[in-house]
Amino acid sequence: MKKVEFTISGISCMSCVSKIEKQLYTNTSLDKITIHKDSGSTLLEGNDIPQKSEIQSLLTEIGDYSLTPPKKNFFSSPYRPLILIVFYLLTVTLAIEFNSGIFLWETWMGNFMAGFFLIFSFFKLLDIPAFAKAYQSYDIIASKIKWYGHAYPFIELGLGLAYVFFYDSAITNLITLIIMFVGMIGVSRSVIQKTNIQCACLGTVFNLPMSYVTIIENGIMLIMALFMLI
Repeated sequence: MKKVEFTISGISCMSCVSKIEKQLYTNTSLDKITIHKDSGSTLLEGNDIPQKSEIQSLLTEIGDYSLTPPKKNFFSSPYRPLILIVFYLLTVTLAIEFNSGIFLWETWMGNFMAGFFLIFSFFKLLDIPAFAKAYQSYDIIASKIKWYGHAYPFIELGLGLAYVFFYDSAITNLITLIIMFVGMIGVSRSVIQKTNIQCACLGTVFNLPMSYVTIIENGIMLIMALFMLI
């Protein structure tokens, strides 16, 4: 069943809601209509959702109602889980560093990268086959070497543990640098080509679209690894 969300302006009472629902149900392709009176937020569900122009025509027949895209905010953003995780990591790692009595960029970055890889590997490990399938759709190595997608969550887990115990290790930072650089190639190519695919950075638990946010995420980790290496 398909779902489409809109905002209908001009709704002032429950009578408007009832009138709109009755009118929209004349289109037999709609199975369920949910309208919130105060916000005008409308969810249409059905096997074949009509075009926006068709819906607007139906609304125009019964009154001065207009259709607009849904209002976006932080809480409805698909990137909310990613933003919250990064904010959580920043808060905890900065608190640890300041609590030590002296702030050192090297140890803070080591703690941040440890938490980053441990958390992100956790979500990938929840469903390894699903992650591997999504990862193969854009990563340049996983698309050619199938087992790499299945091994990647464990690579991240290993890097997370390595940063916990050996944050200043040249080998750890070099491996991170290479993996992040290779990953950025596939991500950048997908974003430039405007490929509509799911980003698997948090596994398949969250439906994150591939975008410049993913490039920035990989880029930050790449810069940190480079900084730690030199």
